[in-house]
Amino acid sequence: MQAFAELRRSGAKEKDIAVRFGQPVAQVRKLLALGGVSPAVLDAWRAGKVSEDTVKVFTMALHADQDRVLEKGLKSPGSLYACFVKRDLGLDQDVSGLLAYVGTKAFKAAGGHVVEDLFGGSNAVSDPVLLARLADERLEAECERRRREGWAWVAKATDLPMGWRWSWPQVKPAERPLSSEEQARLAEIETWLDSDDEGEEASDEQIRAAHDEAEALRDKGFIQPGPADRARSGSVILLGRDGKIEVTEYVIRPEDVPAVAPKDDKPAEPEEKGLPISLVETLCGTATEAVQAALGSSPTAGLVALLAGAMCANHWAAPMKVRLDGLGGQASSLHDKESFQDLVARLSTMSVDELLVIAAGVAARGVQTLHREHGTRPLAPSERASVQALMGLPDPSAMQDALLAKFDGEAFFKSAPKAVTLQIVGEVLGEAEARRVKDKKKKELVEFAVSSILPTGWLPAELRHPGYAGPGAVGIEPAPQALAA
Repeated sequence: MQAFAELRRSGAKEKDIAVRFGQPVAQVRKLLALGGVSPAVLDAWRAGKVSEDTVKVFTMALHADQDRVLEKGLKSPGSLYACFVKRDLGLDQDVSGLLAYVGTKAFKAAGGHVVEDLFGGSNAVSDPVLLARLADERLEAECERRRREGWAWVAKATDLPMGWRWSWPQVKPAERPLSSEEQARLAEIETWLDSDDEGEEASDEQIRAAHDEAEALRDKGFIQPGPADRARSGSVILLGRDGKIEVTEYVIRPEDVPAVAPKDDKPAEPEEKGLPISLVETLCGTATEAVQAALGSSPTAGLVALLAGAMCANHWAAPMKVRLDGLGGQASSLHDKESFQDLVARLSTMSVDELLVIAAGVAARGVQTLHREHGTRPLAPSERASVQALMGLPDPSAMQDALLAKFDGEAFFKSAPKAVTLQIVGEVLGEAEARRVKDKKKKELVEFAVSSILPTGWLPAELRHPGYAGPGAVGIEPAPQALAA
């Protein structure tokens, strides 16, 4: 390896070195990379302070960054495992999908640099923010192109609420009865295909042709969505992990679903006062992300949550998704790559406080507050005793800060019925203020709520945790200035 490095420094090309030593060029590149790490890393490797896997990670960084991370790691040997070194070097982001979508040439042309992983195939980039921006610009261009095709709206999947894929309806093909001639022909073909002696007297080409004709006849029984359906529905664009675009068409937003007019012989149904199912699902997603964020700052709470989730009955309904299946089930669910003995060796060197921090991080990966019973609507976080118990574990101020950071208030008020928003205005600013704004249009009321309600630290009742201290909490009255109005 050192001989290869010396030859490379003297000006020899990789191909020449490969020919001279009878090695594949790919193997020569790997050996050159290992021999080209910083002298400090080489010394630590020779002394047995870092493993070969860790040195392979160091090959992807500049010498200055290698030395910085090595110096930090030598003070805490448990942090010199390959996965932690990769994290400290900022190379742990999975950018393969974004890079495949943007293209390496386009990324380099924009000033980026691809850091090649010769050993693991998980290439990294010098500027993840630049790569994300280029991908977003290309996705926006794709959205604009599809808008010109006549869709009522086009959106990126990342801009839509959680759960849109299964909670938002789609325009389905309309059924059309086949003519008597078509029905007779389809029955004739199906009878022929189902006959016992069909295979002896027909060629493969004839059988395939019969299947194709039958399929074409069945398709005639449906009228596919057309331009009119496109004009009242939308198209959602999702960028997959493989860098390919997945498009879901003819999606109907909740606000575009036409209201059902009451029949003349029945009284009109009262307006639903509760929140829409999709909004409850969004709030469950907010609670999930907030608990995950708050547990990171509450190690002991995270350990309690982890143990409770692992030991409780009815794991499928618990808000902590912890699996103890044995035979590698836990490792696969958490995507851990270290062997058991390596984990024992590393964790044995840590203090209890360090172990609690790791346990809290693992607990955060098990949180999911959204749960459905069969045939029922999901319950909001505040309606489930188990979720309230979980949200009450972290420090109340940390939980409050996390919820406020994760809660999308503007999206909430856009989706909430007007009656719900007016009720919230009365709760936070007083009934007089609610009466004053009750005649505002939906858009104006949303703008008022965003500018007047959100700055108070208010959270929806469905999202409140046991330590909630904002407007509407038990014992907290509306703002005095609002009452005076």
